[in-house]
Amino acid sequence: MKMTALATIALSGIATFMIAAAQPAAAAPAGPDSVQDTVNRLESNGYKVILNKVGTAPLEKCTVSGVRPGREVTEFRQNRRDQTVERVLYTTVYVDASC
Repeated sequence: MKMTALATIALSGIATFMIAAAQPAAAAPAGPDSVQDTVNRLESNGYKVILNKVGTAPLEKCTVSGVRPGREVTEFRQNRRDQTVERVLYTTVYVDASC
């Protein structure tokens, strides 16, 4: 019984350390930019942006309600040693806009 309690405490401590050490998302907006500014900044950092707009107002009247990470799009290629390697083509990110 003591071993189970000790293992639980140890795993709890490791999980807490891992959560505390996690880096914040790089794609998160830094301030209250316009939707277009946020999209432009993410695209200039190499992301492919998928815009999710809720509402019928023009984009200029919308606000960013969220930025979420997407997936990496990869391809397999042969390298010089005739090995198949996976290469990241681009990473997607979702921008949610509310109007």
